Amino acid sequence: MVFLAGMALYYGWRMFALTPWYDELYTYYCFISRGPVYAAIHWPLPNNHVGYSVLSAFLDYLGNSYIGLRGISYLCALANICLLYKIAGKYKKGFLPLAIVILYVSMNLVNQLAVQGRGYTLGITCFLAAWLCLTDICSGKKTGRKVYVLYALSLVLGLYAVSSNVYWVLPLCLAGGFFLLFKGIQESREKSCFVLKAESGKKLIKLIAASAAAALGTIFLYGIIWLAIGSNLLVKDASSVYYGMGHVKMILRSPFAAVGRGMEYMLDTPYIQSEERAGFFGRFWEWLQTLSGYFYPLPALVMVIWGIGILFTAYRIVRGVRAGKYEGMLHDLVLFWGIVLVPVCLLIQCKRPYYRVFTYTGVLLAVLTGILADCIFTKAARQCGKDKEKFSAVLLLMAAAVGVKCLAFSGYNDQYGINEYEIQEAFSQGDMENRQSICVTDCNQEYLLYFLYGIRCENREIEGADAVLLDKRMTDPDFKEMVWEFYHYYDTIPWDYIRQNMTKIYENNNYVLYTAEMKENVQTRG
Repeated sequence: MVFLAGMALYYGWRMFALTPWYDELYTYYCFISRGPVYAAIHWPLPNNHVGYSVLSAFLDYLGNSYIGLRGISYLCALANICLLYKIAGKYKKGFLPLAIVILYVSMNLVNQLAVQGRGYTLGITCFLAAWLCLTDICSGKKTGRKVYVLYALSLVLGLYAVSSNVYWVLPLCLAGGFFLLFKGIQESREKSCFVLKAESGKKLIKLIAASAAAALGTIFLYGIIWLAIGSNLLVKDASSVYYGMGHVKMILRSPFAAVGRGMEYMLDTPYIQSEERAGFFGRFWEWLQTLSGYFYPLPALVMVIWGIGILFTAYRIVRGVRAGKYEGMLHDLVLFWGIVLVPVCLLIQCKRPYYRVFTYTGVLLAVLTGILADCIFTKAARQCGKDKEKFSAVLLLMAAAVGVKCLAFSGYNDQYGINEYEIQEAFSQGDMENRQSICVTDCNQEYLLYFLYGIRCENREIEGADAVLLDKRMTDPDFKEMVWEFYHYYDTIPWDYIRQNMTKIYENNNYVLYTAEMKENVQTRG
């Protein structure tokens, strides 16, 4: 509880101290700020985390943009600590669960995404909740219907938050299915009955039913999005028979046509494109090494742990099945399928998704590292004739040292994006909330202006404005590079108007702020 309280303060500080970066600002501006209904039916870009935006839209009613954007992630980050501690505690008591939690929160990728206004931390919460439900389902005790319902809801919300969470949904379902199947076979041999008649066989049927229900629920939620997208496209398509028709009328008249068109649109605009198969394995191997480095600054060691983990969990699974001992096997199955299935899927798909998609694998890495270390220390304790709890305490101290080193001294708390940070810094010098006419010259400014001051400004005309912030690259006549965020370049800026009517009042490393008022002092940073 002391550790949880400390992390609550730390995550709370990060939530308000770090300026949101582009993906967060885009999510807030286009979805969260427009309410839960709007967020639930709009998908202009495939990287919209719909489920997260819907939940965050409710928190946004509290009136604080930081809470609206990052509040759900903040709560989920704390929930993840509790859930992981509980899952590890079901494997073994003592110091190990806390050591695993510390190893998890110390990871760079986990820390960076912990309170970001995106759906990755929420996805990890769903992963851990589903895993915890599986531990209850796969236990020898009778399981009520509520556990299966919570399991299915966790899968649905995980996929609704981030569709790429299918990479942990499949391993989790396979782990639970194989565990109950193995155990059902053993029970059927002992009781001379059909596998599905055994207690574990009955649980397997219920688990399959819950997984199928989750799949249908996910399809239903995405079906709403497909319906909204499809109807919007069809009524605006001049070649369509529904052109000019109202959205509601079109949906009522031909709902399946709208769903089909919306589904076609999403499939035609995948967020992660497939690559050429030639030479993919080499590129994929580099990708795995880079991903490992995002967890800890020793990618080679992390890769070794992954490799040992595959052999270690496979050995324990085979040994447990042969001996008919299933205690702790569910953890091994989750780890095994979680490590093995993702590379296999990506090699088949020929895709290298963004690293943040696999932040949840930090859970697998922390649990695996903790289990391996615990096995080593337990064996050492037996050979030395010492109390194994003392060795477990050493593991906890080592994990704590890693946590302090990473969270306090490794640059984990730098700003997400220097541009967004400097825009916020410049805005703070310009009395923006009292301006009558502001010109935004790039989309980051537009989104930040609304996030920080509640000003939804779409004015891109510099003439007539009383405040304008220019990226220094815009002021360079020789800069010709295409920057997709820019609304202006040197040739589109009315320099005569700026010279005659505005004064440069603030400048930092990347931006220059002009206002219509005369200022005697020009502040310069950097």
